Amino acid sequence: MRKRKQQPVLLLHRKSANRPEVKAAVKAVRRRGVDLLVRIPWNKRDKRKQVKALLREGYSRIIAGGGDGTLNAVADAVVNYRKTGQSVSMGILPLGTANDFAHGLALPCDDLEACLYLAATGKPRPLDIGAVNGRHFINVASGGFGAEVTATTPQDIKRHLGGLAYTLNGLVKLWDMKPYAGALLLPDQPAIPYSMLLMAVGNSRLAGGGFEVAPAADPADGLLDLMLLTEGALTDPTRALAEIQTPLNPDNTLVMYRQAKAFTLESEQLLHINLDGEPITGHRFSFEVFDSALDVVY
Repeated sequence: MRKRKQQPVLLLHRKSANRPEVKAAVKAVRRRGVDLLVRIPWNKRDKRKQVKALLREGYSRIIAGGGDGTLNAVADAVVNYRKTGQSVSMGILPLGTANDFAHGLALPCDDLEACLYLAATGKPRPLDIGAVNGRHFINVASGGFGAEVTATTPQDIKRHLGGLAYTLNGLVKLWDMKPYAGALLLPDQPAIPYSMLLMAVGNSRLAGGGFEVAPAADPADGLLDLMLLTEGALTDPTRALAEIQTPLNPDNTLVMYRQAKAFTLESEQLLHINLDGEPITGHRFSFEVFDSALDVVY
């Protein structure tokens, strides 16, 4: 087994590279004696290519500096590389809009210097990673109405209107909202039919800017948490809101909440799922969790 390089590498999202606070954090950490290497990929494809190249070159600590997409790219590469028996770990410099996964780990997201120094020098701890149809996700996989709005909002409108584009597209689709019919398949249990508006599968608990979509989720418990909002919420939104805030209540009828190591969701309609910010579609989604598959500093 080759000897790993101990020099930490910050893989920095291109749009974040010129932010003054990011530059200041890098300089401050270097002044504190950390021999930090910085790499700035050109685009999404180059990002994944560079992570794989750094791992092949023997670097043992890759710090994901960016949002969900950067976290996913680094986590996916590190998990796959660890299968070769190599000791590699991941740090986090939260530079996204919401930084839900970092907040879920209680990282000091408002202090970039503290985050970067911890990511470069801290001791990693094992965390789980989720997968759906063989594709990894580190935080949350969400599906249904919200994911469809995100996936179907035209790119040119996104560029011109930003977040408002999702709101406008969502309002248009709201008038024609139809539930997704399907079944939840849990190991050794009869199929559970559902008619749902949206769902979230959490390895961690936060998504969408701090919302607890899977409040009991723990990325170190060897389980995935499924939260499914049924179509009854359309006729009783007040009760639905209350149940979303208490999803573990056994008396809930509009919110379905389950914890499992593996399960399958089947949908009669084409279902959009947002996988750490990456959209996928299909009719059958097999979810599983890989225990302690990723070493993360937090």
